[in-house]
Amino acid sequence: MRATTHKSIRDLKRQWRQVAAVAVTIMLGVMVYVATAGAYQNLSASYQETYDRLAFADYVATGGVPTDVATAATDAGASDAITRLQVDPPMLIEDTKLLGRVVGMPTDAHPTIDDVDVIDGDYFDDGATDQVLLETHAAETFGIGPGDTLQIFGLDGWVTVTVQGVVDTPEYLWPARSRQDIMSDPHSFAVAYAPEDMAEQWFGEGPNQALALMPADASAADGDAVQKAMRDAGATAITPWEDQASNATLSEDLDGFDEMSKAFPAMFLIAAGVASWVLLARRIIQERPIIGTLMASGARRGRVLRHYLGQGIVIGAIGSVLGVALGMLANRAVTTAYTGFVGVPDTVIHNYPWMIAIGLAFGIVVGILGALGPAVTASRTAPAAAMRTAGSSKPPGAWSRMVARLDWLPVSARMALRDIVRSRKRTFATMLGTVLALVLVLTSSGMMTSIVQAVNLQYTEINLEDATVAAQQGAGVGDALADVDGVSAVEPTTLGQVTIVADADSYATLLHGYEPDTTMHGFRSQDGSFIDLPTDGVLIGQAVIDLLDVGVGDSITLSTDAGDTDVTIAGFLDEPIGTSVYTTNDAAATILPETSAEAFALSFDDGVDRDQMRQTITQLDGVVAYQDTRAIISTIDDYLGLFWAFIGIMILLGAILAFAVMYVTMAVNVVERTGELATLRAAGAPVRKVAGAIAVESLLATILAIPLGLWMGAVAAQQFLNTFNNDLFQLDLMWSWWVLPAAALGVLAAALISQIPAARAVKKVDIATVVRERAA
Repeated sequence: MRATTHKSIRDLKRQWRQVAAVAVTIMLGVMVYVATAGAYQNLSASYQETYDRLAFADYVATGGVPTDVATAATDAGASDAITRLQVDPPMLIEDTKLLGRVVGMPTDAHPTIDDVDVIDGDYFDDGATDQVLLETHAAETFGIGPGDTLQIFGLDGWVTVTVQGVVDTPEYLWPARSRQDIMSDPHSFAVAYAPEDMAEQWFGEGPNQALALMPADASAADGDAVQKAMRDAGATAITPWEDQASNATLSEDLDGFDEMSKAFPAMFLIAAGVASWVLLARRIIQERPIIGTLMASGARRGRVLRHYLGQGIVIGAIGSVLGVALGMLANRAVTTAYTGFVGVPDTVIHNYPWMIAIGLAFGIVVGILGALGPAVTASRTAPAAAMRTAGSSKPPGAWSRMVARLDWLPVSARMALRDIVRSRKRTFATMLGTVLALVLVLTSSGMMTSIVQAVNLQYTEINLEDATVAAQQGAGVGDALADVDGVSAVEPTTLGQVTIVADADSYATLLHGYEPDTTMHGFRSQDGSFIDLPTDGVLIGQAVIDLLDVGVGDSITLSTDAGDTDVTIAGFLDEPIGTSVYTTNDAAATILPETSAEAFALSFDDGVDRDQMRQTITQLDGVVAYQDTRAIISTIDDYLGLFWAFIGIMILLGAILAFAVMYVTMAVNVVERTGELATLRAAGAPVRKVAGAIAVESLLATILAIPLGLWMGAVAAQQFLNTFNNDLFQLDLMWSWWVLPAAALGVLAAALISQIPAARAVKKVDIATVVRERAA
């Protein structure tokens, strides 16, 4: 081997701890990239596999004559189109009454669009009249399966049916009733697939939906043409597959993985590049006489350049290889855990070659970039200048002279203050590591606390009711509810599906009606204040401002099965979850079609047994459905379970990032200042004071960087939250009071811990050896 190769191996071994810290930082960045990018691709492929296998509808249309809409779709280019009936009737499962969903299906064969996967039991018997297929989430919630019975409320009262099978379905991978009701009490929603002919008899109506499936090679223009044809045929609302409630909800998680696969690895790799630069730059300063000797002996500049550049490549290669290996394992674990948690029928796991190649390239490129600047500096060093003694160094600047006159400060403190300015590159590296660590930690914790605060806002200040009840019209249920022990207030409400139409744009949502002086719902305006429900006009979630290009005072049309109603927008609401329309009960009654059910919102006394309240209220005559609003919070916690775990891991990795960068900086600081430290030790300075000077310098640089890091972390957190904002969620950055102080203290703790190995290095300085080397 060449002498420079021997030297590279020796140098890497001699500073193996610092090399390991840089390699670990690269490894973490590459690992996070491979794991999150791989999970994003695998989850997308898993969803697509299920959607393709079960022929998930590209478009679901309502309004008009469904057979005419379906025919128009196939004439315009759809590969297939069918019609079906979908109704949301009351159900009785075990002892629980709820507002469920019945979807009509043929009995002689599986449907060609929106098929189901029978995972327990069997498909319909041909010509069945009293069988249903129960969606798997409902089956798990209520603990029922094939052979069990449930009841469905139709025009002629309760109908008893038998569960023939339990099914997975592409429509309800996440059991969302609608885009405005993606989180609900799991005991308040169940989907049952029933024979189409029997469903029509139960509810006295025919098909009300048209489903269209596009060819695999269809373009966006083809899709637009089919949608236009369906509208021309009478469809008033068309839901593309990407806006379907279940898919849209799960897509939020996919978007999160996509963003994380870009933002978080970038922070680690930037930090790794900084640490690599610090390691090699400070070593080159220390080895200037050696570099001068090599070049005076005939070594070419290119060889010196390759010598130091090669060390960066080795560090990057080690980190990237380990990162790719661990990322592949994490990719499989994350994908399997997620699909198992959600219940995706198909799990696709691939470690994509392009992803592995990018991961390897990331690490090596970071190693090269981290070493490039120091390597170029080394190759341009003039031999005569490099071999000059330390006595030719620049005189102290104004800051150093001013600090030297502060006699009232201890020597260690004056050294630290002096070195903060004297070694700007070292200070910059420490500050940059601090900033990156805070950005990573605050982005993760900001998302966590903002979601927690958003849920708290939604269900403690906006949705004020404890439960909602659907009842038969005219059954006197309102008075009966008021007489239940534990119920403190009862208010009539109105709820129905509407489509907002503004010019050529439309948006399907829910219309909520409340009493003008309601205590069951808070209306939060865009400025954060709470306003009263207007008696003239409607309030709408602010997401429609961009979706429909409307403003306060504009006239819009609310389309329902009862016809179209023109209303005026009285204001927009800032609600974290969902985008709904609100008006008074009287106004809602003129907009929505007449129904055989009425709704009530309930408030409970403090400390009531909520399970007992469910049981008592659902047994009342006339009650057909019950939903515990507070149970929704448990559903949200389940939905976010894996998200919390991922955020926790990111916070932990942020602490590791801070420690790694600071450890490298401190270790190199000690190596660089060996002569100075040995002089202090020889002069009788105790190890505690010498190590204290280095620690104070590091902590000062950290403290100086904390304000910038907190600000950049807050900006990054808000930008990341903005990627989740749509009509499903409107998330603003909201901190718990402890987050910013905890983040600052955490980074300071990482800086303090990194002083331990630095103090040990100071203690191990061999004074005699340093003196001999300086004399030589």
